[in-house]
Amino acid sequence: MPRIRLIIALLLATFAGNSLAATPFLNRDSLLAPSPKARSQVYSERSAVAPANTPPPDNLDYLDKVVAVVNDQIITSLQLSQRVDAIKAQLEKQNPGQLPSDSVLRRQVLQQMILQDVELQMARRLGLEVDQGTLDQAIANIAQANNLTPDQLRQALSQQGESWEQFVDTLKDRILVDRLQQQEVEGRIHLDKDEIKTFAHQLKEIAGVSFELQQIFLPLPADPSPEAVTEVRRAAQQVHEKLEEGASFSRLATEVSAAQDALQGGRLGWVKAAELPSAVSQILLKLKPGQISPVIPGPTGFYIFKLLDTRHETPTVTEVKAAMIVLHAGKGLQEQVAQSQAEDIERSLQAGVSFSDLARRYSQDPSTATKGGELGWVGPGVLPDLLERTLLSLQPGNVSSPVQVGGDIYILQSQGQRQAPLDDAQMESVARMQLFNRIARERLAEWQRRIRDGAYVKILDPSLRSQDV
Repeated sequence: MPRIRLIIALLLATFAGNSLAATPFLNRDSLLAPSPKARSQVYSERSAVAPANTPPPDNLDYLDKVVAVVNDQIITSLQLSQRVDAIKAQLEKQNPGQLPSDSVLRRQVLQQMILQDVELQMARRLGLEVDQGTLDQAIANIAQANNLTPDQLRQALSQQGESWEQFVDTLKDRILVDRLQQQEVEGRIHLDKDEIKTFAHQLKEIAGVSFELQQIFLPLPADPSPEAVTEVRRAAQQVHEKLEEGASFSRLATEVSAAQDALQGGRLGWVKAAELPSAVSQILLKLKPGQISPVIPGPTGFYIFKLLDTRHETPTVTEVKAAMIVLHAGKGLQEQVAQSQAEDIERSLQAGVSFSDLARRYSQDPSTATKGGELGWVGPGVLPDLLERTLLSLQPGNVSSPVQVGGDIYILQSQGQRQAPLDDAQMESVARMQLFNRIARERLAEWQRRIRDGAYVKILDPSLRSQDV
């Protein structure tokens, strides 16, 4: 079952890259719905900085096996080797004969593991949790994407030598980081109406343009001095010169890029032009497939892109054939009752009860409950932004975990997707979504750098420390 192997590779080998990751230009394709509600705690990166008298980890008896300390947690050589082996197998399938040296690969993988640990520690510090219903729904979604039941998925993984416990633990961590990023980055984005209108006007010119890209990203340090900026720019220019001399873009990306897609050869896939900074889009529009961009400065570092292909299409929008269950949450006891009922609905879905039957029985939206929750085809701007993003993230047939918007809790089902022509009436709704995506990518990069710099990280193995380009 090759598709199952792909899903496991994505979850276990490139966990950190499945989110927006450490670059503003990484596509996001989350299998999971947003957290039911955001919390109000604010993280201070200073709280993670270890003072001079920071107590050592409890298991220093095994110090010879520890390669890095991240706050009060450790990363062992065995953990690193297991992750490296998984990624090597994946890279060899994607780019045969293009593997970097083991030393380079170990350094890159360790940096991803450090960021992942910092994010997971922060999520737990903020009290974020993954309830069993959400985890079960995520497993069901993955199983359904492979035309399997959850039990069949478990059996298939066992037959392929994969650990079910490791799969579940990694999936739980992914959900946790996904929720953290939604709370700390996406939940704090507020778009101005005039800003949306201006962007909608710009969107008319490039709405049908998409780029297939690879990237190399060299980051700036926090609060960089002019000398530091010059040094990173110089390093980026050296990489660019190597590319002009014929070096493999995929190999160089794997070796030197700080983006989370580095271990996939810097591959971004297809990116909408409108979701890139306009300066980047204008440069890419002048390139032909196969060409390399100049070094492009960004807010957090320097970028080099390889244009693999460009599409100029009639602008379309994604419409989702949707159904929903709505519970009025209110406040206090009423909210607790609604949340408990949502959990009951999730368990019933896991037990095989049809979504339409549950909608008729439980949904408190009179316009859809009698129709089994059916909304029909939903285009941009019909639902609140959070619900729209949730629907777009679902594979057809999948069901979201509960999503709270205001005083209501929603459980959404995607029954299919289609592309429809973009009309002027939808332009502002599309602009709002794409502008949100652009800003989210940019802010996530800044946020990840901030929490990474604010953590206490000590790499004990000198061979695993960052080296100059």
